[in-house]
Amino acid sequence: MSSDADLDRIVDAATRLFAELGFDGTSPRLIADAAGVDPASVDRLTGGKTELYREVMRRATDAEKAAVGGAAGGFTPTRQGVERLLDEYLDFYSAHPEYLGLWLHRRTGDAADTADLEEQYVRPRLGGIVEALRAEVPDDVDLDLTVWTIPWVISGFLSQRALGTRVDEEEAETDGPYRRVSPAELERFRAHLHMLLERMLMLPDAPDG
Repeated sequence: MSSDADLDRIVDAATRLFAELGFDGTSPRLIADAAGVDPASVDRLTGGKTELYREVMRRATDAEKAAVGGAAGGFTPTRQGVERLLDEYLDFYSAHPEYLGLWLHRRTGDAADTADLEEQYVRPRLGGIVEALRAEVPDDVDLDLTVWTIPWVISGFLSQRALGTRVDEEEAETDGPYRRVSPAELERFRAHLHMLLERMLMLPDAPDG
């Protein structure tokens, strides 16, 4: 098997383990065993656990960018533009609980030696949305906090069942430590987010045509 194939298996295994156990709770031996290689290969192909973690986060961010790229690239400060971006972001993380898990662990102080990743990957992206919206949003809206509220709320919803929803047996399955959201729950939550942002931002509709 090629080194590239081994590296991909290592990164995939590390992604799952970092999402479930966190960086601090995952040993190189665990990664090697999950990938079916020896620990020396993990170190040789990745440069060590911290560099492997950085590669995992880079690939996770690239996957998110690819998923929301259409909405982000053609973003307009309109109600429809915000809803399209929100929908693609929500759909991506509901389909990829492993990537959600990576960011949730970071909020607990996991991988403290890589604190620069938020500045590298998260703040520029959200900051760009804030600037694109600023001229269209009422002055009394704290736009920074409003935009940051969206990933906070989405990650909270996808990792914890919303209040007032009923747990059926077929809906009780989980992906690792994260529960599986039913289609009905997801659409209920999507409609709630649309209403929340419409009332908070009061953006104009996109022009017809």
